[in-house]
Amino acid sequence: MADLDLYDEAPEFGVERHDSGEVELTIRAEGTRIRITIGRSYDNASLLGESLRHLADDVAEDIVDRWEDLPDEDDGYISFNHGRYHVSLVGKPVGAYLSREVAEIELARAMVAGGVFPNAWFITDHGNYAAIDDHIRRWHDEGGTGMASLAGVQYQPGDRVWYVEMDWPCVVLGDWGPAGVEVHPVGDPTIRTHVTDRAELRPITE
Repeated sequence: MADLDLYDEAPEFGVERHDSGEVELTIRAEGTRIRITIGRSYDNASLLGESLRHLADDVAEDIVDRWEDLPDEDDGYISFNHGRYHVSLVGKPVGAYLSREVAEIELARAMVAGGVFPNAWFITDHGNYAAIDDHIRRWHDEGGTGMASLAGVQYQPGDRVWYVEMDWPCVVLGDWGPAGVEVHPVGDPTIRTHVTDRAELRPITE
């Protein structure tokens, strides 16, 4: 008895009956052809058909229907560390944000910009992976390859606003519509604040 291990993402299978009456099963994988002679009788051929049908059913029921995607280095990730939600895509950092919802929008935007749409995961405090595909896809358009419009966007990066809570003029870092606005005080970009109540912001027009 010998074991032959071949890796091929698209193996080919074929069955034919020769003039001699013998039924032959052919498998092509990784540049190798394997030929198995089943026999000449109807019963042998019928048994082969049943075996292949059972194999197809097993793949559909036990593998495909129970499929669970696993994290891959080319996927999209959001993790929380030092008060920020860190976003990465295909192994490259996208940015760090104060709001998870903003982080999800930026991951969706990075997918559109890069033209890649892999699975997305949130890394929990315990190092587990939670699938967040639905959270990311909701920010894409109906075609799935562009961004949906963000309702309620008022400010552009660099706009100056008065933040009531801080009682100090601030600079807008980003406006993500329903996900809020991120600002920092004029003169100190290290102090970042995420504002969800737009009534606390007033544009500075002077």
